[in-house]
Amino acid sequence: MRRLCLLLGSVVLALALAGCEKEEPGSVRLLMDGEHAADALVEDREIARPPALGGNRFLTGWWPSRKGKELLLRPEPPRARLQVVNLGNTPRTLYLDLKQAPAGGNVRVRAAGRDLGAFPVADPTEIRLPADLPEGRVNLDLAFDSDVRVVGAGIRPALPAGKVASRGADIVQAGDSLVDIVRRVTPGTELTGTFVPPDSPEKGQRFEITVLLEDGSPVRRFAWSPSLWNRLLGRKTILLPLGQTDGWVRIRLRARGAGPAATWKRLGLRGEEQEPAPAAPREAASPKPRLVIVYVMDALRADTVGALGGPPGVSPTYDRLAREGMLFRNHRSVAPNTIPSTKAFFTGRPFVDRGGWKLLPEDGPTLAEMFRAAGYHTGLFSGNVYVSPAYGTDRGFEHVAEEVLIDGYSAEAKPPFNDNAARAQAAALRWLASLPKNERAFLYIHTIHPHNPYDPPEPFRSRYTAGIPSTIDGSTETLWDVKQKRRAATAADRKRLRGLYNGSFAYNDAMLAGFVEQLAAWAPKEETLLALTADHGEEHFEHGGILHGFTLFEEQLRIPLLLWAPGSIRPARVDQRTDTLDLHATLVDLCGLQEKNETSGRELLRVARGETGDYIHRAAASSVRGGIYSALHGRWKMVWAPRTGVSWGQGDSLGRSREPEYLFDLEKDPGERVNLAGDGDLEAAWLRERLLAWVKKNRGASARSEEQPVDQKTLERLKALGYANP
Repeated sequence: MRRLCLLLGSVVLALALAGCEKEEPGSVRLLMDGEHAADALVEDREIARPPALGGNRFLTGWWPSRKGKELLLRPEPPRARLQVVNLGNTPRTLYLDLKQAPAGGNVRVRAAGRDLGAFPVADPTEIRLPADLPEGRVNLDLAFDSDVRVVGAGIRPALPAGKVASRGADIVQAGDSLVDIVRRVTPGTELTGTFVPPDSPEKGQRFEITVLLEDGSPVRRFAWSPSLWNRLLGRKTILLPLGQTDGWVRIRLRARGAGPAATWKRLGLRGEEQEPAPAAPREAASPKPRLVIVYVMDALRADTVGALGGPPGVSPTYDRLAREGMLFRNHRSVAPNTIPSTKAFFTGRPFVDRGGWKLLPEDGPTLAEMFRAAGYHTGLFSGNVYVSPAYGTDRGFEHVAEEVLIDGYSAEAKPPFNDNAARAQAAALRWLASLPKNERAFLYIHTIHPHNPYDPPEPFRSRYTAGIPSTIDGSTETLWDVKQKRRAATAADRKRLRGLYNGSFAYNDAMLAGFVEQLAAWAPKEETLLALTADHGEEHFEHGGILHGFTLFEEQLRIPLLLWAPGSIRPARVDQRTDTLDLHATLVDLCGLQEKNETSGRELLRVARGETGDYIHRAAASSVRGGIYSALHGRWKMVWAPRTGVSWGQGDSLGRSREPEYLFDLEKDPGERVNLAGDGDLEAAWLRERLLAWVKKNRGASARSEEQPVDQKTLERLKALGYANP
């Protein structure tokens, strides 16, 4: 008997050792890598108000209001959407608590696209849900035929909420819970890791992994329950070959039953080792440019430039330079307003919070500092006070032309038109002329065109407003009145405002022609690098609003970019998506700067040659309290708009859109009209993981110092640009 026990013990020990973690050959991509946020779901009795991210939540189609301290939600036609978590197979009831119940009303309900019929509206309204709903997130769409106000909602009965926690590369899971992780795999991929069971599991506990295709069909499974054999074996190595699966898969971790937690350790995907594709032959390195100019036209939308589909004849200079240089057709800003986009460009890192704060030394070295360290003279010529000493964005510039700043368009001191481009260029040329010959220089020029005030001179004013039956002016005061609903804008008014905006850009384009010609007196074009771009775009009522800063729709983010360097960059048209951080990385590379901080951008000439990998465009309206964040990949664009209080959503005043989350299919809906939040395919679910992880990773990464107030002169300059109006 003793010999038998010893033999059994040896077998158990051998099996236990066999189940221990061991290093597997090949590269493993960890599922919990800090770049993805797993979707952890539990059942809960109560449904959370926006902007909650869990599965039991009010999602889209709910307009908030307050009555005293009470928050009320009004469902917006055609439907309001709830999203709940289903982990069981029993009938449930959705309860809606109403402020008041209209007599005789009904609500029609669809669950996961299935019509459940109509239910009478009462307080509370009871909606019976079937037992066979799909597992995981379930969309409930409610269409009311009467006006109601919802105080709260809940599901009865509900399974006790399990627990899920991430600890580095590990996931700890207990109770009834589900974790969804979406990844793209190629043939030959294996899911690897280790399962560490509870120390003292309870009867009825069960832990599973299921790998599912887009249509929900399973590819592979792993399961563990507290059988005697499994308890003796202990931890288990996970090795699930996914065969010839090619595309997006859902990796689902499921825990059932009450009891202590198990741990999924270092789950990851290992693919077959492949030889890296040979890099395209790189052109011989060109001499570093002697004159580098970044020329930013404030609030310039991409679709205003002729070479990018804008009105004919509006930008002959830009279009000529585009033919001679490298034009990026899908370039985007990383922010919808000046200061966070400029801080990101100067430092090479995004700002997902404190976007409206000053640039501090803790935020990292700037381009100007790096150019200066590399032996360049550095000059700043900006009409926007956000790019000035008042906000610390002058750091690294040895010369700052503060006389270029817009001081205000008061009745007593109004110039004949917005001549900021002429003043900025003249100041830049004067400074260049003062520098010794044959030295190197970096200039940052930032003009208030076509930024408000939309006030171009003749003939540009008449050229783009002729025949429009409106006399509305493009002053900051007028635009702010329209924005705040103090003045209604007719269709003709809107058309004229866009004409004034186009005319302001056309004026700047005309000024640019002479400026480029005069640069040759300081450095020949073969020694010059000119980057023409914008800091962000502008709304023109596409989503009900004007100006900028409060949404992440495409009209705010799509901006032009042109690199003109006849001595080193060949003419080309680049269709790949690029962004502001890429321009930062490109200047560092082309000019041989010694970068001291890690940039998240890509070198644009490599992008043009197709040498860079998969790319996600991310942006943040980080000057808005609570923030608005977006991610774009392939056809899908995801926006999360938590903001603060009951102000979730995008827009300001007329542009208000009270949705906490948006999903747009830009292939079918380039105008971003149909919010598909809660729908979408696995790629869209993966994009949501990436966006939320990006926000979590970068929140709080910017300087923690207390924000310092600005002086009265700066406030006046901000008011002139519409940033500090009441």
